[in-house]
Amino acid sequence: MSVRWFRSTRPNVVASLKVTLPLAISCTALLLACDKLLPDGSRLDLSSAPTASETTSAVPKSTAPASPPPSSSTINEPVTTNNSADAGSVPHPGPWLTVLVASAPVYPQPSSEKDSKLGYVQSGTRLAVTGSKSKPSESCASGWLELLEGGYVCSAIGTLDERDSRTHFTLRTPDLDALLPYAYARNLKNGTPMYRTVPTREEMKRYEPYLSEDNSEPSPSNRKHEQAATTAAPDSSNTASAASASPSGSSLLPPVSSVTSAPATSSSNDDLDKPWWQRESIQDKLHEMKLSDLRSDSDEVLAQRMVKGFYVAVDRTFRWNGRTWYKTTKHMVVPADRFGVAGPSDFKGVELGTDLQLPVAWVHGGLETITTYDIDPQKKQPRPAGKLKHFESVQLTTDTIEVNSVTYLGLKNGKWVKKSQVRVTAPGPVPEELKQDERWLDVNLAQQTLVAFEGSRPVFATLLSSGKSSKIKDKDHSTPLGRWRIREKHVTTTMDGDGTAAGDLPYSIEDVPYVMYFYRSYAVHGAFWHRNYGVQMSHGCINLSPLDSKRLFFFTAPHIPTGWHGVWSSSSLPGSWVVVHE
Repeated sequence: MSVRWFRSTRPNVVASLKVTLPLAISCTALLLACDKLLPDGSRLDLSSAPTASETTSAVPKSTAPASPPPSSSTINEPVTTNNSADAGSVPHPGPWLTVLVASAPVYPQPSSEKDSKLGYVQSGTRLAVTGSKSKPSESCASGWLELLEGGYVCSAIGTLDERDSRTHFTLRTPDLDALLPYAYARNLKNGTPMYRTVPTREEMKRYEPYLSEDNSEPSPSNRKHEQAATTAAPDSSNTASAASASPSGSSLLPPVSSVTSAPATSSSNDDLDKPWWQRESIQDKLHEMKLSDLRSDSDEVLAQRMVKGFYVAVDRTFRWNGRTWYKTTKHMVVPADRFGVAGPSDFKGVELGTDLQLPVAWVHGGLETITTYDIDPQKKQPRPAGKLKHFESVQLTTDTIEVNSVTYLGLKNGKWVKKSQVRVTAPGPVPEELKQDERWLDVNLAQQTLVAFEGSRPVFATLLSSGKSSKIKDKDHSTPLGRWRIREKHVTTTMDGDGTAAGDLPYSIEDVPYVMYFYRSYAVHGAFWHRNYGVQMSHGCINLSPLDSKRLFFFTAPHIPTGWHGVWSSSSLPGSWVVVHE
């Protein structure tokens, strides 16, 4: 899809975005949070696009470093899919159904009974189908298609014609082989517009008064920035290694030079007359903002304003009117010069087996390194022996020793470390109702560690970040204790919520990766917006690194068929146990 094609067919692109808008809006209609209640046994209605929410910190203090906006050259790349079904050793010869709608349910039978949905598929996915259509029915006038891996979809959700021009407007499918399924960008300024469609130059000046008066051509500094932006695609993994070098990960690039803040004013009355995002005092009042307030000046062009710290998932980038733009996975358009690309942590847990067994420990917190010691059991005089790096894992023994009221843990290599400087695996007992070799997750809140089991055999261990606890009720977001089965799984789902009187800011994170709901609106999921694994960080959900969340997403039940975006458990296909204890 060339830039020339995009510009010459702007009305068609606009029309396409407007057609998909109702479906895109349905993606954000459901506002759940990790510490809000969802009745037991209830099922989210995902007949449109699925969403859910948790109240992980709106603008995390330990945010991953941001990079310059990604390349606009990706507009020339064809839409690719990496989740085509591979239902056996012999490739499926066809036919293939390309999904054209935002989201569509999958049913066990050719009937659309709401409570019987198995899962759902998303725009852009290519599904292997048997090719046999059933007769039209009241629930699907176009007829049902049977999926090669099981389940039925209404044929009206897509096309069997690979040359159908409508496939050009579908989303890119999640990249399940990458560090993250999408590229993610962090909004750097309050008030950034989220457009329903690509704005004209006049509309840009209207909705973005901070732009220079003459925006017909980019400034020299911005032109240099744009040239640099065309050298690489929006690949968040490019910044992962550099971001991981700092435990705190708190640095952010400054905003692009062509974007300026609103001019200062000395009059408080004048300040009140301004839109919320142009007020000097807004930073102290952001916790009072609601998501609905961000849509107060929405119209046919502007969908909403964004708060600093909001994240979007990038479907693709393109150039228009002298600027680089992101088209998001929610079919919205945002100016790339107001964003930085999220650089996720590449931390991952350890596989357990012959070489590494429980107990395992990790260096955690804000320490770059910690010291290992030689300790004579008789003299009890610790002597520095070496160093361990941040997030480095070590094999422990069961030995402990106390010297001057400091507890040391024994390492397999004969050295010792201070117990206070590491997180240690300490799983609880195996659930009594567990079937032989059944997979399950053990979550230790006291140690902020997770161990994955097959029956009684530990196979994987890692660090996590659970909900922040507090003695103040409004600020207590502790992860609940208990034992539940995974209820539903989503490759990605959007999470957003309002600020509170307790000081929480409104937040929005599009397409949070690898989400596994186990109790009400509490979930195990990936968190790319912070890297403080081993420390309480969330408002109730269990945060894992992107690599760990993907590892466990495909480890646990229910199994998600190839190409599906979400799946529910059932009595016949129960989800894996999640056991949370202290």
